[in-house]
Amino acid sequence: MSNKTMIYLLIFVVVVFLVIDMVTLMMNRSNFTVQYYDTDIYTDYSETATITTVSGLVFKDQKKEDDYLKTYNETSVQTFEKYFTEISKEIGKTIKVLDVDMKTQKRDSVLEITETVTLGGLVTKDGDTFNLSMGDIQLNSVAQSNVRVHLPADAVIESTDPTPTKVVSNMVTWSGKDIARFPNIKFKRSGQ
Repeated sequence: MSNKTMIYLLIFVVVVFLVIDMVTLMMNRSNFTVQYYDTDIYTDYSETATITTVSGLVFKDQKKEDDYLKTYNETSVQTFEKYFTEISKEIGKTIKVLDVDMKTQKRDSVLEITETVTLGGLVTKDGDTFNLSMGDIQLNSVAQSNVRVHLPADAVIESTDPTPTKVVSNMVTWSGKDIARFPNIKFKRSGQ
């Protein structure tokens, strides 16, 4: 075999690998984009909190959306339970799924998913101080997104991490790029 033939063969092999890599890269792309999400976390002076998230997803095509919805409807409750079991192990704190409610609806080209989950153990109490936290769990920051924590009306906020976008009365909000990780809020009852 001549040197010229060997070079052509090597070039052919490299081109084949490049094509395979390009196809693999295109196939692994997400089937949807998250257009927005709004999360509201409601807590009181107990260890439970309720999280409601409304997210808008736009799919590449109808078949991908149909496949997603089928899988979502079949496995979403188990996915929640598995997720919080893994989070509990990761942060060393037991968080239990007490209740889950999910709804989907179509708004133009956006599939809107509303998930409401009640969690036990999300809030802990140390003396007079309550701590709403999931450790250092990273959150996706999307430009059109908000995370709001609604504390009891008579609560006094001791600290928040990360720094919120705004605090209005007892609602603490993180928006857009300010959403880096799940919030850690320490609060107590007024007068204590």
